[in-house]
Amino acid sequence: MSEKIMLIDGHSILFRAFYAMPLTMTGADGVHTNAVYGFLMILRKVLEDEKPDYLAVAFDLPAPTFRHEKYEAYKGNRAPAPPEFHEQVPLMKEVLKKMDIPYLEKEGWEADDILGTLARISEEHGLLVALVSGDRDLLQIATKKTRVIIPKTKAGVTTYEQYDEDGVKSAMGVTPREFIDMKALMGDSSDNIPGLPGVGPKTASQMIQTFGSIENAHAHEEEITPNKARTAMKEHYDLAVLSKDLATIRTNAPLEADFDAFRLNDIYTKDAYEEYKRLGFKSLLSFFPKADAPENENRFI
Repeated sequence: MSEKIMLIDGHSILFRAFYAMPLTMTGADGVHTNAVYGFLMILRKVLEDEKPDYLAVAFDLPAPTFRHEKYEAYKGNRAPAPPEFHEQVPLMKEVLKKMDIPYLEKEGWEADDILGTLARISEEHGLLVALVSGDRDLLQIATKKTRVIIPKTKAGVTTYEQYDEDGVKSAMGVTPREFIDMKALMGDSSDNIPGLPGVGPKTASQMIQTFGSIENAHAHEEEITPNKARTAMKEHYDLAVLSKDLATIRTNAPLEADFDAFRLNDIYTKDAYEEYKRLGFKSLLSFFPKADAPENENRFI
């Protein structure tokens, strides 16, 4: 059986946890801790479910990326994240360090591109990939060997949607690769990707199911319906091409995958135990080995 790597979209899961947990949670130093706490709960759950052999986390950096160079307004409509969230990003990274969990970030590249690149390299290395993110954009990198796992909370209960290549096709009506074109046509307000004017999700899906790609739709533009979409393709094809470029997750980011560093060992280290205590995560201390654990296990409690 093939070994498995778990890749986690750091900012996405941390941001999701920030809004899922009470903002009143703070450490002794007054720094907010709700996002870190929620992240660790999700991490625990997916590790129990997936039992990976390797683990790595990817984060975004605040610096502009190559997408901003192509389109200055990229993500330009986003409101700044609350300061209570921002202060937890370095804290989350420090906790990961103490748990011996590697994280990656690359100036000029988004976490999505790091994850896409690591997924490709991992597959080439013979691994199965479980990628955890709250961002459906990552559905485009699903394959037969890469599953995208998306936490969803409803009525206080968190479930985990899972999409491999066939799952994307079943749920979205298009393949993972075609999903890029569909998003490019309908645009994305959260990333400020313009899309094709006047084309919404239903028309975008119909066009890609019919033509397979933006380029092929343009080549058969006289066959496009409705008339509004046909006119938009004729007059704004350049916007559709730009949108596709912006929406495409790269799998060639300039980074190396250190699988020795990614090998998952005991993450509940003594340093992590002390950090959990410092942050006031008393309910999470049960994750650590008990005092009566066998001799070959750590004893912190």
